[in-house]
Amino acid sequence: MLNQSSSRAPTAIAPLDRLSLLTSLVLVGLTLSLILNLPSQRIDFSFLGSEASFTVSGSWAIAFLLAALTAAGVNSIARTHPRVHLGEARYIFILWILPAVTVITATMIFSLADVHVFGVYELVGVVLAGAFMVAVIVGEYITIDLNDRWYSAARLGVNIAVYLVALVLFATIYSWKIRSLYSSPAIGLAAGLLALELFRGSESDFGRTWLYAAAVGLSMGEIVWALNYWNLSSFIGGAFLLIFFYALTGITQQYLWNRLNKIVFAEFAMIFFGAVALLFWLRPH
Repeated sequence: MLNQSSSRAPTAIAPLDRLSLLTSLVLVGLTLSLILNLPSQRIDFSFLGSEASFTVSGSWAIAFLLAALTAAGVNSIARTHPRVHLGEARYIFILWILPAVTVITATMIFSLADVHVFGVYELVGVVLAGAFMVAVIVGEYITIDLNDRWYSAARLGVNIAVYLVALVLFATIYSWKIRSLYSSPAIGLAAGLLALELFRGSESDFGRTWLYAAAVGLSMGEIVWALNYWNLSSFIGGAFLLIFFYALTGITQQYLWNRLNKIVFAEFAMIFFGAVALLFWLRPH
């Protein structure tokens, strides 16, 4: 997958022309999502004998359009790296995930606020979202080369970005209080895709990486199904989901690195139960 050398390689610089063009297009798209009032379409269907429906809004259309644009831009940027193997299409696909999910999450959040009331703050949020996306793309570009002198710092930054996006996305979806029929697959799919980015850092076999990411996504979907029976706030619900996501991906990463043992498992268990206990203590009664 990667052409590695024995010594630390100089840092490859992402093509600024392509990065600036992508960022400009995404910022314009996010800004338009604040001011455009696109029509919505309600879709009714039957699932397991139960009537169900969902609404495809203009904000969702813009979100997925921007995600596709972001994926295409990241693909173009990643393929300029001197050490990426262009034949590994599955590897290139993983690089799309975090920037695309970031754009979708930002569009979802901006659609929840009234632009007439929070106009200035939303514009600031658009700029911050653009800066965050640029940092993510640059970090991913650096982590393509395991021997890059800034690899460790960039990998840590990308991992933190994954967990931050996961928290915001989980909390946002959970705050909608929609049926498990919708929230469970949505969070499960998002968790599985974000897990792929985390597992990319293990440099494990692609087949195992995708299999374990799918297992994480399925587990998160089942957890959401159970969590929906609780009356929790959006932040507490999102935080609960993040704790489970962190534990599942962390233990899986240690296994892929061949570092999983009783001590490591006990450390994750202590972090998990400590975080859950803290959330129960913070949960309003």
